[in-house]
Amino acid sequence: MNANLAPLQASPAPCTEELTRINESLQARERLLTASAKASRMLLEAADVRAAIPGVLGLIGEAAHVDRVNVMETRTGPGGEPLLVTVNEWTADGVAARLHDATAWACSEPHFAGMFTELRAGRGVCFAKGALCSDDSCSAIEGVDTKTKAIVPIFVGGDFMGVVGFDNTRQHRAIESSELAALENAAGVIGAALHRERLLEDVRREREHAAEERVAELAKANAVIRGNLERLAGETDLHSFMGHILLEAARQFDAVSGAVVVLKDSAQVWRIIAHAREGKLQPPPFPTSVPVEGSAVSTKFASLREPQYVEVAKAEAEEMWPGVLAFHRSEGAVGSVVYPLVFGARNVGFMILSFQREARDVTTSGLLVALAHQATLAVQLTRLAYSAKEAAVLTERTRIGQEIHDGLAQAFTGILMQLGAVEEFPSCKKRGSELALTHSRIRALARDGLAEARRSVMGFRLDQTRRAGLELALRQLADRSTVPGGVTCTFDGGGITTGLRPEHEHELLRIAQEAVSNAVRHAQPHTVRITMADDTPHWVLAVADDGVGMEQRPELYARQGFGLSSMRQRAGAIGGEWQIDSQPGVGTRISVRLLKPVS
Repeated sequence: MNANLAPLQASPAPCTEELTRINESLQARERLLTASAKASRMLLEAADVRAAIPGVLGLIGEAAHVDRVNVMETRTGPGGEPLLVTVNEWTADGVAARLHDATAWACSEPHFAGMFTELRAGRGVCFAKGALCSDDSCSAIEGVDTKTKAIVPIFVGGDFMGVVGFDNTRQHRAIESSELAALENAAGVIGAALHRERLLEDVRREREHAAEERVAELAKANAVIRGNLERLAGETDLHSFMGHILLEAARQFDAVSGAVVVLKDSAQVWRIIAHAREGKLQPPPFPTSVPVEGSAVSTKFASLREPQYVEVAKAEAEEMWPGVLAFHRSEGAVGSVVYPLVFGARNVGFMILSFQREARDVTTSGLLVALAHQATLAVQLTRLAYSAKEAAVLTERTRIGQEIHDGLAQAFTGILMQLGAVEEFPSCKKRGSELALTHSRIRALARDGLAEARRSVMGFRLDQTRRAGLELALRQLADRSTVPGGVTCTFDGGGITTGLRPEHEHELLRIAQEAVSNAVRHAQPHTVRITMADDTPHWVLAVADDGVGMEQRPELYARQGFGLSSMRQRAGAIGGEWQIDSQPGVGTRISVRLLKPVS
């Protein structure tokens, strides 16, 4: 070995910039969603919604890091043409206000047909100064001194009510799709408040005609909504909060039963997270999850954007959630209201209420709209918290992997280089001498340490299965884990294509890495065998060794050990069944059984 070789150079972490960008985007979304929740409470508690909107715009504008926010509502022009008229505005300190005469800041929709096609389709738009036109005719929509702008639509009950504009007058700033989606949610909060104001006007007119019942109903709805917002601010468990929302909705509308279904992205399933019957939360008497791909639920409801009324007598079982139609008929239900939980342009779940009466009127209830908005906000806040946690974990994994690569691995490499230089000494060349034997043992220990450091670094890499596929990644794991003269690691299961999502294959690889690492470090095995087998309708990943086994029950170790607990959690996160079997003196086998995706 050449003793003059230069030490290995540290390679920069390829994911650092991307993870930083992801963290900044998640923080921006968290600010906006938190501001939206506060804005919703402010508007609900305000005696005069119009007077409160400028303060709400300021709250959202500061969270979005913009310096002007305005609300434009739909109007009809003198010739019957559709217009947008600026009705509210907030500006940061030092930014010129543009709202002096509301009628002077009117935008004719036909002049910007392409942009309004996107807005009326429910999609926000972003553009820079001059992108629409180069003269002053665009000032009503672009704004004064605006450099970049985002416009998001306001919809209530499926009707296009107007837009909210977010201006940057001091600098050009790109807005990512995730931030735009959060801005759309904020616009939804404002739209709901404007809709509430319209409802209040209706109530006042009805009061003039002696319709006092409507006033009482609205007061009750406001109390329910305010209480839910307070609970949302302090409730950390999504299941508990959704259970309360569901019970409140069932009580207010006299529903015999109900359920809240949420899309779980990691497992690609629709999952029931709350079910109520006769005023109590209880487990549903039918399956709690349905796969997204190929299911009738996805076909019928995944693209749903408006509440739908389903008549039980006319419904077909194959079009519904498995077992739910028979359940509804057994309890005498006449119809069900399915209300989609829509965030941005995506359906993230449903709220379902079943009735023993004709209940089509529930689909137009303002209270149900508010409850659905709160449920949607809770789902997104939970997802945001999970994403932030995952991003933090990935950042820490990258940092630890880099530290191991730059520290331990480099140190072991340096030791081996120095040992190579020592081999040239005459006293080390003498076979059978104590110095030569000691030198050989040191070299073996250093090689084992370097192999272990490299295995650890590979275990922290984020994209092995995405680039190479699960089979190649497992084969490389077996090759890297083999220690000549010590442990032989093999892989059996070539030539298979799992059809699993990359994220699921990634988790299976992490489980295999942890299982192999545990076996090599603790079990003193001669052989470790990794297998990937087709056990219709499942895939089964297993890691088995012929080591010392476990003296206590494997389940006890699984509860106490971090590595075993981590494997169990990873398997559960992707819908897999994790199992450990071990006998003293015989060895240990760890397996994960995962349902094959629907083709």
